Amino acid sequence: MIYAELIQAMNAGRRDPGGCTPPVVDAVRAGGEEARLTVNAILGWEIRHGRRAGPGDESAVMELRAGLVAGMGAAGAKG
Repeated sequence: MIYAELIQAMNAGRRDPGGCTPPVVDAVRAGGEEARLTVNAILGWEIRHGRRAGPGDESAVMELRAGLVAGMGAAGAKG
């Protein structure tokens, strides 16, 4: 799933910023590992900004996602 599809799926129902609702879980399950990483970044971004992410927030969310992935790689390298 691409960012826009994830946002649409996550916001299918009422949801507070950073809230993990059944539509969010369904989006993660449908999209696999890549979607999980993006959803984690979306939720983190939302908590930080106090609002739900939208299409215009994609670049900031994807920057946060890249940081998450880099951090995971660094943690894995340390063993």
